[in-house]
Amino acid sequence: MLQFELLDETLDINNTPSYHLSIQSTLDGFLFAILDPAGLKYLCLKRYRFDRTANPDQQYDLIKKILEQDPFLQRPYQGVSCIHNDTRSTLLPAALFDRDHLKLYFEFNHILNDLDELHYNYLKQADAYLIFPVYSDIANLYLKTWLNTGFFHQATPLIDALMSGENETGILAGINFNEDHFDIIVKKNRQLKYHNNFRFRSEEDLIYFILFVFDKLGLDQDITPVILSGEIDKFSDRPSLLKRYFRNLTYQPAPPGFRYPPAFHKIQEHSLLSLLRLYHCE
Repeated sequence: MLQFELLDETLDINNTPSYHLSIQSTLDGFLFAILDPAGLKYLCLKRYRFDRTANPDQQYDLIKKILEQDPFLQRPYQGVSCIHNDTRSTLLPAALFDRDHLKLYFEFNHILNDLDELHYNYLKQADAYLIFPVYSDIANLYLKTWLNTGFFHQATPLIDALMSGENETGILAGINFNEDHFDIIVKKNRQLKYHNNFRFRSEEDLIYFILFVFDKLGLDQDITPVILSGEIDKFSDRPSLLKRYFRNLTYQPAPPGFRYPPAFHKIQEHSLLSLLRLYHCE
């Protein structure tokens, strides 16, 4: 089901070979954005919401249907970047990384399923690699449509945003929410100190895991800046609950340096951080 669609008047479907396509697929939805790199202007933002949370096989069928029916997803693009959300990842310093040992690194912390294939992102700001799985059938679905697809973990844009020059000094935590899990990173000055992903079933679980990280790293709940992004509604109960435990809360703004469609103000811009920041991660 189409949840929202923002189109700029200058969008030309016949000009897609000069555009960049960013995609984010989750178990409960599918988002994509079309960027004109020449003017650094987003020309299209679109989100489909699934009727129910899907398993990977169902997700494959739902994505395939969207790719077959949406006219903008049947076109070639200058570049294609895809986030396929997964709670599993392994962060490794660049000095220890060897691409021939991806499976060994990953299975130190996680189970690699039979239909998973491993990918990795280089995090320039942290001089580290993030190793993560993508369901192979879904990866092949994208690659059959666009041979030039690059895959990214959902934490990669978050780390890139918080490690960039936009937040150069001091210590801060960034939390990016998804439907039933969240990524949390902590950085001090220009150094990445921590990254992990937690599944949660209740608000009590959520608070417990964040407090666990704060306690582990010795962070002050009253003064440490906490930057929120992803699927958290400003007008829901969750921000008020978080405010009871963490005093210095803000929302991650849309990436600077880009222009956006006229109706962009209708969306809580922090909710699209991963999608809109993806182009920077190329």
